[in-house]
Amino acid sequence: MSDSQPHDISPSLPKGVRLMGGHSGIKASRLDTALLIADAPMRAVGTFTRNQCAAACVLGNRPLLPSTQIRTVTIVSGNANCYAAGDAAADQMLRRASAALAACGPEAALTATTGPIGVPLDARKVAVALPQVLRNRVSIDDFADAMLTTDTVRKVACVQWQGATFLGIAKGSGMIHPDMATMIAVCVTDADITLPAMQEAISLATARSFNAITVDRDTSTNDTALFLTTAQGPILVDPLPALTRVFEQLAVAIARDGEGATRLCRVQVRGARTEESARICARDVAGSDLVKAALFACDPNWGRIAAALGASLARQNLTVARDEVSIELMQQRVFPVDGPLDKPGLSALMRSSDTLTVDITVGQGLGDATAWGCDLTYDYVRINAEAPIAYGHNAPVRSALDMQTLTPVLKKGVLREALRYLHEFDRKTMVLLIQAEAPTTDDDLALLRLTGIRPIVLRNVGIDTAVAVGRDNEAMKIVVLSADDGIRLGDGQVAREVKPAELPRPWLVPGLEEFLKTGATLHVINGQVHAALIEELFTDRGIGTMVSA
Repeated sequence: MSDSQPHDISPSLPKGVRLMGGHSGIKASRLDTALLIADAPMRAVGTFTRNQCAAACVLGNRPLLPSTQIRTVTIVSGNANCYAAGDAAADQMLRRASAALAACGPEAALTATTGPIGVPLDARKVAVALPQVLRNRVSIDDFADAMLTTDTVRKVACVQWQGATFLGIAKGSGMIHPDMATMIAVCVTDADITLPAMQEAISLATARSFNAITVDRDTSTNDTALFLTTAQGPILVDPLPALTRVFEQLAVAIARDGEGATRLCRVQVRGARTEESARICARDVAGSDLVKAALFACDPNWGRIAAALGASLARQNLTVARDEVSIELMQQRVFPVDGPLDKPGLSALMRSSDTLTVDITVGQGLGDATAWGCDLTYDYVRINAEAPIAYGHNAPVRSALDMQTLTPVLKKGVLREALRYLHEFDRKTMVLLIQAEAPTTDDDLALLRLTGIRPIVLRNVGIDTAVAVGRDNEAMKIVVLSADDGIRLGDGQVAREVKPAELPRPWLVPGLEEFLKTGATLHVINGQVHAALIEELFTDRGIGTMVSA
C-alpha cells in the first residue's frame, strides 16, 4: 500500500510505549484508570479547554507543555476532579503516584480526569491501585474502556504513514462543544518529529476535527487533547495529515455517540469567505436544537437549517445575498427548488440512513469546512436529568434505564399503557418476517418473549410463506420488517391503513384474505429504524402500514 497518504491499520502500539487499563474504585466495578508509560522521555504538546472553570488536571498540565520529558499519562474516569474540595491536591497526588512508577519527577507526568463536576476525588484509591494497573497486560481496549463515562462505545483510530504508527484514543458523549479538543483525546506516535512541528499540527488538526463537532453546545471544563511521540521511528517533517486523519475519526465517533443520539449529522459549508467562517456556520447549523430535533424526526425541515445559517452569519457580522445560498439535504436540493418538495420521500430516505447530510453554499468564496453533530432525542434529556449511572461489569458505561429513574407519575403511565398491551398480546402468536434488521432487533425479540408473545421468526422467505405460517399457527399478526417505511400505493406514498382490495400486486399472495378475515392483521414497517418493532406493536399510532379486513 502506498505511503503517500496516511492509511488506516488495526490498532497497534507505537514503539516505546505501553498502555494499561484497570480499576481503582472510582467507579463501582468498571475500569476507571488508564495508564500510559513510555520507556524513555517523550516529546509532548497539548491543547486544552478555554472554559474559565477549568479542572485541576487542565491547570496542572498547561505549564508543563510543550515538553521533551513526558514519561506518563494517567487518565481517571468517573470523577472530573473539578471545583471540588481538594482538587488541586488530588491532582498532584495522581502525578506523584504515576511519576513514581515511571521513575521520573511529577513534571514529567500528565493527568486527565472526566466525570461529574464538584465531587471530591479520592486520589488515594488511584495511587494505591496504580502499581496493579501497571502490572496488567498491555491492552489498547482496556485503556480505551477505562476512559469511558456515558459513552456507549470505545473510540480508537490508528493510521500508518511513512513508516510511523499513529494511535489515537478518545472519550466523549455529552458536554461536547469543544473550544479546542474533546473531553479527552490522546494520540501517540513513534515518528521522530520536532516540537514546533507537533505544536503546529495539533493546533490545525483540532481546529478541523474536535473543534468542528457538537452534541449539546456545552464546552467541558476538562477538555484535553495530547499529542506525544517516543521518537523511536522514522523522521517525519509534517505530521499534520496523519494527526488530522486520526483526530477526525475520533471526532466523528464522538459525535455519532452523542448522548441519546440515533443518527450522525454531517454539515458541510462551501463558498464562505474564509475556512474559519465556514467552520463556524457548519457547527452552528449542526448545533441548532431545532435542526437537531427535526433530524431526530427525519423531518426535512430545511427552513430550520436556513434560520440557523442566517443567525450564524449575523453573529459573524456577515451579509450573504439570498441568490448565493443553496441547501441540500441527503444530497437532494431543498432550496431553492422549482415546485413542491417530495417531503415523504426525503423523510423515508433519512429514516433509512444512520448518517444525515446537509450541504450548504453561502457564496463564491474559498472557505470550505465540515462539522459533525447528532440528532436531539428524548433520551438526551433523560440521560442528563437522571442521577443513577449504571456501570455493569465489563459492559458499556451507560445511563441507567431502570424504573427508578422515572418519576412516580411517569411510572404509573408506563405501567398502565404496558398492561393494556400485555393483556391483549399474552400467549398470542406473531409471525415476524425479517427482511431488514435494526441494531435492536434481537433485543426487541427477547423483550417480546418476556411479555408473553410467542414470536415465530422467519428470514429469507417470501410474504406468501409468512402468510402460510401465520394461518397454520393461528397468529394474530404478521409483521414484516422491510427496507421501506411501509406499503406504497400507486401514487408512491406510504399508506397507513390498507384493505386487501387496495394492495399492490406484490402483496396479493394466496391465503392473505382468509388470514385477515380471522381478525388478524399484517404490518409492514421499516426494519432499519431503531426499535421499530416495539413502536409498531406497543403504540396505537404505529409507524408503518397495517392491512386488515
